[in-house]
Amino acid sequence: MKTIGIDIGTTSIVLVLLDCERREITDSRCEANHFLPGGFRQDPDRIVDLVVEMLGRLLEEGEEVSGIGISSQMHGILYVDEAGRAVSDFYTWKDDCGEDCFRGKSCADYLSESTGYPMFSGYGTVTHFALGRRDEVPKNGKYFTGIGDYLAMRLCGVSEPAADATMAASFGGYDLCREAFDLERLEKAGVLISFYPAVLKRGVKAGSRMAGRYRGIPVFWSVGDNQASFFGAAGRSEDAVCVNVGTGSQVSLFDRRRLPCRWGEVRPFPGEGYLYVQASLNGGKVYERLALFLEEICSVLPEECLSGMRVNGYDLAQRLLRQKESTDLSVYPSLYGARGRKKRFGVIENITEKNFHPSDLVRAYVAGMAAELHDMYGGFPDGLCGGRRKIIASGNGIRKNELLRQEIERQFGMPLYLSGLAEEAAAGAACLAGEWSLF
Repeated sequence: MKTIGIDIGTTSIVLVLLDCERREITDSRCEANHFLPGGFRQDPDRIVDLVVEMLGRLLEEGEEVSGIGISSQMHGILYVDEAGRAVSDFYTWKDDCGEDCFRGKSCADYLSESTGYPMFSGYGTVTHFALGRRDEVPKNGKYFTGIGDYLAMRLCGVSEPAADATMAASFGGYDLCREAFDLERLEKAGVLISFYPAVLKRGVKAGSRMAGRYRGIPVFWSVGDNQASFFGAAGRSEDAVCVNVGTGSQVSLFDRRRLPCRWGEVRPFPGEGYLYVQASLNGGKVYERLALFLEEICSVLPEECLSGMRVNGYDLAQRLLRQKESTDLSVYPSLYGARGRKKRFGVIENITEKNFHPSDLVRAYVAGMAAELHDMYGGFPDGLCGGRRKIIASGNGIRKNELLRQEIERQFGMPLYLSGLAEEAAAGAACLAGEWSLF
């Protein structure tokens, strides 16, 4: 049996063809995803058009496919009209309108305090509330939905969205016990509740997870990319720590129990159990900024110093890292702040005459990236961390950076393995489509 997995990420759109029995990707496609000028919004119809084109090329090759699963970047929303067509841009998880001031605090902080549910700028509920305050909710909008579910709607010709629990919980204001939005508290806080999509509880039959069919192939409502990535990398393993470094980064643990967690989030997992997540705004983009910094320095050197060669910042960073195995210089490269504490940016400490070298700076920078991940892991309850024996790494930001993997192993004190499937989120969505297609 073969299934297709589609992952709509922040910076790329990936499609994989998975042989479910051999657990092997037999074909894959990738297209860049872009922000619209001037902010962190994306064009939902362009995304759909790209996916349809990618699907068309694959299906023209005559592959027999049993199901299509979708993994979606979480938190963000777009509005659709009565016909199920987009009437707004897609406001991604990076959109900051939730920082708008309301009653002396940000919209995100106001909703968190008013409802009792932790929410941050970029969460769908916060974005929806802030747009309502600005009077920017589209007049012809009927529902809001995530980008993955919008894709499912368009592929299947569906006019009303639904949301898997993994996606619904990412919007904010979601009751894990009842597996439903807490509409009463949200309305009391001033949120326009008529726009929320229907929620698919995890106990419903697999057939109910179908949005419809595309060219006769079952298409399933989307799952959150964090859960899909974990499933693609580690299944439902309870002895693994999953570290994902993409545009942002996450440290995730799966457990069948629902335990109190002071820091981070408890997210529903497909089928059963929960994913305990510490998420950071910093990730692969932080390392990209280091590479660009090195390129910028080289760009001001005379041409004769470079012998006419163009410097690749990533390659230079790796060369510098290999020159210095450790350093007492300390760098915490929180370039994009911390979720809920956006003014907590990066620091460089303990600069001395002995460590004031490019190789020390790069080594400390990468060590700081690993330290942030380990700090997030330390925020989990002790009852969750016991019995964890390995790290499974996923995401291109870590897959392509051997020395970051070494630093993570060193700081966690556990062996690190790359997940067996590349493009873990798309592969996880394909695996889930395989499970659901059996029923």
